[in-house]
Amino acid sequence: MRHHYRIIIVDDDPITRMDLIEMLQAEGYDVVAEGKNGEEAVRLTQKWKPHLIIMDVKMPVMDGLTATGIIRRESDVDVLLLTAYSQKDMVGHDKANGICAYLAKPVMEEDLLPAVASAFAKKSIVYEK
Repeated sequence: MRHHYRIIIVDDDPITRMDLIEMLQAEGYDVVAEGKNGEEAVRLTQKWKPHLIIMDVKMPVMDGLTATGIIRRESDVDVLLLTAYSQKDMVGHDKANGICAYLAKPVMEEDLLPAVASAFAKKSIVYEK
């Protein structure tokens, strides 16, 4: 089944990006762009207007939390953050900041797909070409 949601993947590790893209595309999601740091996440969000961003917390140039703050000032897109840290370490960076979920690395398909589906289920998203 093809899902018409635009997703951006941002992680400084190309293997992680590739794995996430493969998992999402196999499920029929549209991964429209990928980036390697928070600055690219901001630019890609402005260009592609995604429905969801899946982004690492710790990246060079600009981290995922800083990028999420900038992105959320301009857009209501949800962000699913990838982290090697526990959620307790992320107190204060929650749904109010547009973060719909945290996933621990390494990301497993059985964790990723339900988190993505849940993010989309919470919104009434209309496909825009």
